[in-house]
Amino acid sequence: MDIRTFFRNSRNQLDARILATGAVLIVALAISYAAPAAQNTAQAQNSRAVFPATVCPPRLGDGTTTAFLPKYRSSVRHIANKSLKFYKTISSTENISSNALLVDSNISTSFALNSSGNGIGAVICESGIADQWFVGGSGGLTSKAQLDIVNSGLSPASVEITGYSSKAQLPVVSLSVPANSDRSVLLDALVPGEESVVLHVVTRSGRVTSFLFDERKKGLSFLGSDFVNPQSSPSRDLVIPALLQSPTGKVASTFRILVPGTLDANIKLTVNSGDGSFTPLGFDGRTIPHGKVLDIPLTNLTSATPMSIHVESDQPVVAGVLTEITRGDFAWSSPVSRLIYYSGNFLGLAPKFVFTGSEIDINISWKNSAGKSMNQRLTGSDIAFWIPDTSGKSGIRTVSFTNNARNAATSRNPVYAGVIIPSASGGKLAYLPLKVGAALEKSTLPIVDVHSLSR
Repeated sequence: MDIRTFFRNSRNQLDARILATGAVLIVALAISYAAPAAQNTAQAQNSRAVFPATVCPPRLGDGTTTAFLPKYRSSVRHIANKSLKFYKTISSTENISSNALLVDSNISTSFALNSSGNGIGAVICESGIADQWFVGGSGGLTSKAQLDIVNSGLSPASVEITGYSSKAQLPVVSLSVPANSDRSVLLDALVPGEESVVLHVVTRSGRVTSFLFDERKKGLSFLGSDFVNPQSSPSRDLVIPALLQSPTGKVASTFRILVPGTLDANIKLTVNSGDGSFTPLGFDGRTIPHGKVLDIPLTNLTSATPMSIHVESDQPVVAGVLTEITRGDFAWSSPVSRLIYYSGNFLGLAPKFVFTGSEIDINISWKNSAGKSMNQRLTGSDIAFWIPDTSGKSGIRTVSFTNNARNAATSRNPVYAGVIIPSASGGKLAYLPLKVGAALEKSTLPIVDVHSLSR
């Protein structure tokens, strides 16, 4: 081989190596650019919306308890039974016996209604909650109230209960609840002799949902009953969305508040009704001492329409309102989170829906008793009402509310909602916050990332 042939072959081999190296670099560069996009696409495709199962309370007190489920043939099972299998219901309601009810994953919200000669009460069925505040109930002589702690998980649960009275914070009570069971504690054992009560229930381990049922008797006379719907955490801004009032003064309201921190709070109350908005006398800049439960009568509140209350404070607080009907029932109304979407079943009831906010724009979709789908848009300012026709076949089966505001979850003008549920005779009353019973969760399948590969 002459020298020219040698150099020519060497140059051809070098060119081939350069081309091969360039091709490898181009492929690697393409993969590095494509990997994030592929990863994002895979995440979007593999993320699955998950609604955890929710728990409805067992039958408490002397009445019957009915679960209003999202749909016909919902999957449920009773907690504390030996079998862990779910079964299909034969209707959109289910009678609850002495055992709590576990409702399988669903986008709609279930709630339980307790009805007796004593009164009626309604409570949202919720998934396991680590932190609950109950503003309501009594440990006095007439109280038959009880805190029912449901462990729907398959491992033992540990719960801590802190009681607050009109005098001070009480020592923490620790309880253990076996797997797939519930445990009931009388309120007068937690806060004996105290009329003004707030409970803070913290789950340290396990899947726990707690329910506070307030029932009162004096001798052989029934004084009413109701559930106390929980509040998730103290806040400087609270809205209690639905309160029943009477133009004749036959309804009395009491405002209960606790400042759980170490500083006193200055609060302001704004009442919204169909007659306008105002601040009750003595509630503009009122000082509330910390660490003590305070009951304040809301006097001279008469209105032909339902009302809502907006609580503003410079310190985090928890609050609620007790409504008492003369020679009748009582009901506890609790704060609620902002309305984004709610869907539920109100078959056979005559609910009155209340919406409050500076800019109310709600889309309402429902099916009446005849199964006909209907729609309506509700707008207003400060407060608005929707009272469906329940005569004949016009009653509602299921209903959904959608906040039409742009970015409803973060809007500066949130809307809050609640429902008033009266008995057929009008002598009994229950409140229900319109909030979702289970927070949306997301699970993501494992994704291979090329950047994690190595030789």
